[in-house]
Amino acid sequence: MTIDITLRAADVAAAARSRNGLTYKGFGVLSGNATSSLLMGYKAEHPDAYRRLIDTLFGGERPMMTTVKVEMGNDRNNSTGPNAAVMRSRDEYPAVAREPGFQLAADARRVQPGVRLSILRWHAPTWVRGNDDVYRWYKNTILAVYRRYGVMVDSVNPDVNERTADLEWVADFAHRIRTDETGFECDGPVAGFRDATERDLFHRIKVITSDEESVGTFGGEVIADPRYLAAMDVAAYHYSTEDDADGSFTRLADEFDKEVWNSEAQAVFSNSADRPNAGTGVGGIGGPLEMANTLIKGFVRSRRTHAIYQPAIGACYEHMEYAAKELVSARDPWSGWMYFDAGCAVLEHFSRFAELGWAPEGADGGSADRIWRAIPQASVCEVGGSNPVSGARHGEPSCLTLAAPDGSAFSSVIVNDSPLRREYRIVVDAALPAAGDPLTVWRTAAADAGQPYDAAWRRPVAVVEATRADDAAAVDAGLTDAVAYTVTLDPWTMVTATTLDSAERLPDGTLRARPAYAYTIPHTPEDARPVLDVDPAGGILYADDFTCAAMPSVSGYGADGDTREPYVEARGGATGATARYTTDTNGAFEIVADPERGHVLRQQIDWTHAGNAWIEGDPRTAIGDMRWCDYRVSVDVRFADYDGRAPYALLGAREMGGCRVTESACAADLKIRADGVWLLRSYGDEVRRGHLEDLRRRAAEHGTRPFDTTPGAWNTLTLEVAGDTVRASVNGAPIAAWADPGLHTAGHVNLGTGFDRVDFANLRIERVDGRSPYHTRLIDDMHMTSWDDGSPVLRYEGAWTHEHGQGMFTYLRTISRAVGAGASVSLDFDGTGVDLFGPSDGSAALDVTVDGRTVMTAAPVHATNGSLRCQFRLEELERGRHTVTFRTANDAGFALDALGVRA
Repeated sequence: MTIDITLRAADVAAAARSRNGLTYKGFGVLSGNATSSLLMGYKAEHPDAYRRLIDTLFGGERPMMTTVKVEMGNDRNNSTGPNAAVMRSRDEYPAVAREPGFQLAADARRVQPGVRLSILRWHAPTWVRGNDDVYRWYKNTILAVYRRYGVMVDSVNPDVNERTADLEWVADFAHRIRTDETGFECDGPVAGFRDATERDLFHRIKVITSDEESVGTFGGEVIADPRYLAAMDVAAYHYSTEDDADGSFTRLADEFDKEVWNSEAQAVFSNSADRPNAGTGVGGIGGPLEMANTLIKGFVRSRRTHAIYQPAIGACYEHMEYAAKELVSARDPWSGWMYFDAGCAVLEHFSRFAELGWAPEGADGGSADRIWRAIPQASVCEVGGSNPVSGARHGEPSCLTLAAPDGSAFSSVIVNDSPLRREYRIVVDAALPAAGDPLTVWRTAAADAGQPYDAAWRRPVAVVEATRADDAAAVDAGLTDAVAYTVTLDPWTMVTATTLDSAERLPDGTLRARPAYAYTIPHTPEDARPVLDVDPAGGILYADDFTCAAMPSVSGYGADGDTREPYVEARGGATGATARYTTDTNGAFEIVADPERGHVLRQQIDWTHAGNAWIEGDPRTAIGDMRWCDYRVSVDVRFADYDGRAPYALLGAREMGGCRVTESACAADLKIRADGVWLLRSYGDEVRRGHLEDLRRRAAEHGTRPFDTTPGAWNTLTLEVAGDTVRASVNGAPIAAWADPGLHTAGHVNLGTGFDRVDFANLRIERVDGRSPYHTRLIDDMHMTSWDDGSPVLRYEGAWTHEHGQGMFTYLRTISRAVGAGASVSLDFDGTGVDLFGPSDGSAALDVTVDGRTVMTAAPVHATNGSLRCQFRLEELERGRHTVTFRTANDAGFALDALGVRA
């Protein structure tokens, strides 16, 4: 089957007259939901890695990303975690450094001066009661960002994220923005507009509505009311590629020249480096080709010309709510490790072969206008589905054509997310200046055997010469003088066919990218994620006194150019700075000054400031490396004076996410109240309890300081997890121990409180003598080949299924399932053992061989309460190189989510 695409000169000329509706604006990064919580750690401690991220996403003449979008919030959970409130009270000067997205936008402007900044809100701080408060919150934040970072917000959605549009408020907000003469609202020298430039930039802010969760409900109302139409600059909604029943969003773009965005899009689900091991190349459910089809269908069906990814950068701890759907993984600020997915290559198929962005003021396609237009008549998408756009398995047509406004060049992005070979014929009107120029074909596909995972991502593979198109198909298309190009797509691939002079042919016949088009997305080596282990000789995995005395100053980019700030100031300032290596899931754990200890970590949100949340729950923060196994964690805790119910502090261990309500996410935690009542728990279930008198007796028995209930007093909590045993101590006195053969084996440290002011100091995570401190590697079940050279890693034999498209609480959204007895998986490793993770009801059994010797026969697995939970432990091997094989010993279901190699 040949699929015809026709590009007419008249269609390009008509598109060139569209300044907003058809200009293809490219892509954006969304910072919100705590998904940027670790990003500033990279900036402070690994500035080279951070700069490489900025350059990759925002750098170059044709950048991948054109927008940073920031979600504003109230320190309460709004999916993965909270957005930090920059104004916790009406009169607080906005602490904009608390929000990493504003710094990201500023740093992006260093390499791309035209990058856009967009904001909207999730839940508001409790002092925000009505629209006047909303406007003050927005305006003061916008002006504070501009004054500190030199970045004026370009667009604002005044509504609440994923709520039905309030068009009266949108119109009111637009009027306020465009006519405001008051400026910054406060008493003092910063009030008002600083100068005419600030005022004029503020007046030019665009207004967005409405970021609804699916197809927008407001399109028809906006068209019907001239006031709404004049107020709204951008129509935006999330995820769905479809238009409403009346085609309102297509009309808004085509007839009224309004921008239409996919203002919260989803990138890849799972890891594209390992995706080919499931047999669908870089395609299949949740993959990069599906992501590309979503872009194409979004334009064809509803004229979406901008897509913003939530999150583009996964700079939070993994396996949390809505996990594994990012373009870049940045989980380890201690090492600078990052992984750039094939989704980045997908976006470059659009951005590297067109001039994307916004047409300049007054542009109508003239010589000053370089922004390429998407051409509706030369684009098609018949792929089924909307979210996901996954109905492509029969090779349904999918093509987006972009053209320079003067017709001097064009590029067609074509996707084949199927196991079939497909042929496209692009017929081009001879009146178009680009007609007849050769087409260079750039392809993204799975790597061949023995190659690095990204060896075939966005590479030039062919040059197609034009032939005369004088057949009936061209005549039927109304073209009597035309040329044609034939482009063939292999299964599970996508291509960009472009007239841009982007590659040269070498003497051996291969193609080499010209420098401006070369693939430069960083490659992530195999086994390149060092565990957080700051002092192996001293037995310290990590320690933090929260004084930040040894932390470096941080370089950045601000209103006056290059900047260098003290560590605390760069992360939020004296009123509350983001702590090192933390991801909050509710509340605000921040570094604050303390007269006694210099600085402490304080949970800042009390009930007065605890606003609404997406997912309810008490404040929690995760700290450190998810691969930590056997360790002892201690922390000093101080309670403020209180009225009513006693506040509590929590110290947790072995937390690997995998649940919505994170206040009960730890395999073990010690929860203690200011009045001395305590609980030892596992995933929120009580296993031991005691009272103040118990603490006093234990202290007396061990000659230690008793628990002090005096407000302002410090007490030390300690929790040790070693193998299947948990031990808890207070002020050095053991208070409880508990063992469970099925105890989960690894995870982060957690700190927690209620909505009360509680201080923490002297956090210390230590090795346990004679025990394995961590997994040197956490291997996804789909990681069958090395990222460096394709050599084997996990070797499966027998009947298995390997599945993508799993839920967010399945690690990297993949699972491998054994079908009956005799199915095996083998691994060569250096270490002392292997943990197997997966969902289990406890009915499966395994035979285990190590170095050719059977060491276990029909050994039962443990039942688990989630997917990334340990169901089987092989431990206490002699440290060294081993080969292990796990083979199913019965017909009970066995599912493998990941393997952890013990040090």
